[in-house]
Amino acid sequence: MTLVVLGQGWILPSYAQLIRQQREALSEQKIPVVNLGIRFKHRLTGHTTPIRSLAFSPNGRTVISAGSTNEPFLKFWSIEDGHEIDTLRTQSSAILTLAVSPNGKTLISSGEDADIHFWVWPNPDSKVTSFEHYSHVLDLVVTPDSQLVVTGSLDGIRVWTLEPPRSLYQLEGFGTPAFALAMHPNGFLVASGDNQGIVRFWNLRDQTVVSQFSAHSQTISGLAITLDQKRLITASHDRTIKIWDLATGELLDTWTGHRGRIQAIALSPNGQVLASAGHDGVRLWNAQTGRLLRHFKEHSDLVNVVAFSPDGKYFASGGFDRVVNLWEISPAFYESLKLRRSF
Repeated sequence: MTLVVLGQGWILPSYAQLIRQQREALSEQKIPVVNLGIRFKHRLTGHTTPIRSLAFSPNGRTVISAGSTNEPFLKFWSIEDGHEIDTLRTQSSAILTLAVSPNGKTLISSGEDADIHFWVWPNPDSKVTSFEHYSHVLDLVVTPDSQLVVTGSLDGIRVWTLEPPRSLYQLEGFGTPAFALAMHPNGFLVASGDNQGIVRFWNLRDQTVVSQFSAHSQTISGLAITLDQKRLITASHDRTIKIWDLATGELLDTWTGHRGRIQAIALSPNGQVLASAGHDGVRLWNAQTGRLLRHFKEHSDLVNVVAFSPDGKYFASGGFDRVVNLWEISPAFYESLKLRRSF
């Protein structure tokens, strides 16, 4: 197996499926559910189409939701009282991806129309638009230093600068679609997932593919790299979440429980909790052990997206029932995850 050595001591296998160690999957039937420390806060209504993307403001006081094809608007909601603060038209069609830069200065959106919009937060009149993509933009991520944006589309992957907003280069074009992206904490390694279940690692410094492997049998719908920089989390329409060792390429665990496609995942800012959304609601998992913590069924239809606030105090979910559900997580909940438990 050929290894590629990156900066900061990183070693990635060129074909990460060669080493596998299957542990027993943790299922809802085998593991008791933790109910302590999470309370339902608001049900946000006002959208007339399915919710396609979510983000929180840098100060954690506002949740931003985005509509679908016939409602290409962002809605801004007060977390404190649940009231709608503002509405802003962005794309000309569905808003499929949305993010606020880590430094809190820039709001970025894109979607079915392939246009990339940049705003200086929170000024709606500061919009800058770029048109380099030609097909649906499905995901975007920002480097930890807020210098670059990576966008994943059906027509490939592009890299942009934020100040000022402009296209920098194209990592890959048609033939390498990106359905999900994850930014490594080192700021120069990006993971992408496609509709064939393939994961690729890209080095932004030299614009090359570092490694690739087959992770799932169907479309990859979510990616996350853990804060300890040791594991990659992948989610798929094949109903599974998989945990991979980044140093060896070893499959560490497979989490099952969803009874339909997994649409999206989100990792809490402290790295302790993974949220997954799908046809059967929202599940919260202990990101270290794979233990199922909660299963929320408050949505009446498929759930498209989940997001955590920057401080981890709140998380939101949105879906085809056209509502955003907002939850509050107490510090006690996170503390309880540190306790030793027997399974």
